[in-house]
Amino acid sequence: MPAKRRTKARKQPLQQRSRETVAVILEAAARVLEARGLEGYNTNAVAERGGISVGSVYQYFPNKDALTLALIGRFEDALLAKVRDAVAASEGKSLTASLNLIVRAQFEAHAERAGLNRILEAEEDRLRPASSGASAAGELKELIAALLARHRREIARPVDHDAVEDLIVISRAMVDHALQNDLSQASASRRVLRAIEGYLFCPRRDF
Repeated sequence: MPAKRRTKARKQPLQQRSRETVAVILEAAARVLEARGLEGYNTNAVAERGGISVGSVYQYFPNKDALTLALIGRFEDALLAKVRDAVAASEGKSLTASLNLIVRAQFEAHAERAGLNRILEAEEDRLRPASSGASAAGELKELIAALLARHRREIARPVDHDAVEDLIVISRAMVDHALQNDLSQASASRRVLRAIEGYLFCPRRDF
């Protein structure tokens, strides 16, 4: 039986210099993926792009899959930060205005490096077990649930786990579609918002 391929980072950078080295490695990996795609993506290319030795890459990451998972984590952290800000800014606003802030946060996070993010999303399904990334996904759901809970009287369906998860899936899929088809953010945001509100305002039917 072949050995299980390791995808976790070898060690966590604790000192400032180590954190800077890891930041250089991750940015180099991102740029290689953007410029060459998965076909030209390997640890040697990352080391060359970052101006460091391949040994320095292996000091922190055992292989390119571990690098990719670290890039996915970096994107998720950026998305969470934007959603946190959006939820905080939505305090006291209407449900429509609040949802619009969430949609805008998703667009900003995904559009910042859209080509890279599309690659990372495709790789995430291959690399990440269902249990991995639970913390980031859980926090995102908690943020959305908190926002919806403030407006539960306006929403036609129960604000439960299914509603939160459906809202995230609908908005993420539509944001991805808009970016892949070069739709304007203003037009796409209106479509995403219309779909989300249609879902929230339609009473749940059990079949």
